[in-house]
Amino acid sequence: MKALPEENKRLNKRLQDFRKEAHIQQQEMADYCGLSKNYLSAMERGINKCNAHVLISYAKKLNVSLDVLTGLSSTGKEAIIPELKTVIENMSHENQKKLLEILNILDK
Repeated sequence: MKALPEENKRLNKRLQDFRKEAHIQQQEMADYCGLSKNYLSAMERGINKCNAHVLISYAKKLNVSLDVLTGLSSTGKEAIIPELKTVIENMSHENQKKLLEILNILDK
């Protein structure tokens, strides 16, 4: 079996790191992506290829942009943790405004 190029291995390692950081088990991610756990495990280790469908599935499940997931964009200060983003998106507009007021006070 031909080894994957180094940039593919780095991407696959990023997928593994993001998944682990989100406390998502391999089986859960494999099910979400429509893969077997064995394929996903080999993919994260750089043995199997990651196609566009899998990459998009990871981004959706992890609630991160493709740019951040692939390393094209920084995960620095501009990144919002997924849990916070989900809570804010599910808030009413009125509560979002209240939260913004609180955040402005905290940021002073």
